[in-house]
Amino acid sequence: MDTDEAKRVLRGPMIPVITNLKADLSIDHDAIRTNVRHVVERGIVTGQGVLLAVGAGGDFPMLSVEERKAAAKTIVEAAAGEAPVVVGAQDTRLDACIALARWAEEIGAVGIQVAPPYYYTPSDRDIVAWFRAVHDATERVCLMVYHTWWEGREMSPELIERLAELPRCRSLKWSHPAGGTRYLRGVERFAETMAVVDNQGLWVMTHMLGGTGVITHLATVWPEHDVAVWTLLEAGDYVAAQQQIAAANWPWYDFRSMMASRTGGESPTVKAALELCGRPGGPSRLPSRALTVAERTELRELLLRIGVPSVVGG
Repeated sequence: MDTDEAKRVLRGPMIPVITNLKADLSIDHDAIRTNVRHVVERGIVTGQGVLLAVGAGGDFPMLSVEERKAAAKTIVEAAAGEAPVVVGAQDTRLDACIALARWAEEIGAVGIQVAPPYYYTPSDRDIVAWFRAVHDATERVCLMVYHTWWEGREMSPELIERLAELPRCRSLKWSHPAGGTRYLRGVERFAETMAVVDNQGLWVMTHMLGGTGVITHLATVWPEHDVAVWTLLEAGDYVAAQQQIAAANWPWYDFRSMMASRTGGESPTVKAALELCGRPGGPSRLPSRALTVAERTELRELLLRIGVPSVVGG
């Protein structure tokens, strides 16, 4: 995949697909299929949406490598070629990362999300060697660099440019601890050679500077909204797009941030919201916990206030 192809395929709202679980905490593949088909049928398709399988939003740290493989396969099959799938392949073990990357190729995913290894803080040389090993162990998938600076390793622009020298390293899931200007300068710097996906929440400016995608958890619950925002961005109607973002995405983000301070993981709020809309959510593995009755009530009120359709639960 060259840069132009990456920008065409890795485009639009990128949804971290949750990994639904059954009551016994085993993976609920039927629920995953149901949720994937829901978003695909409502507009998350090639050119205006991407599915991210078994990323942090899919609780990958709580899953074994085999569980991650199985969930990724279910997501690719459910997408049925209508939406591109990127498989989260980050790990502390290179063999696990490579196994997931090769599996992504085997099942037909278009790309893999790769971050520097964590726990043991790597040097620049270590990171380049890590990405090169994954790249050279695969043949077709696009590598999306995931800048996970909150894990203790901020990457310099020069290091990211070194990674972009790898022929299939054609995407960047980008955020910056300083935010603002530092983030935006990065978008402008990398947008010419990579498909830059916004993980900072600055959708309008990212698109204006050449970014091709945005990370969104709200689209799991309400895909029509984020597809509509993306359509406005593509049309250059930035004022209307920002108005919709401020009205819905910002309050949703605030609630998720509040819950992040109360329990580990990223999926509990999304799972609760799905249940409140009559769709499969399910339990979470520790350290994540389900929302309390009071938290679910507050979330329901939020969903109604921002206009999410089909809110049925209590």
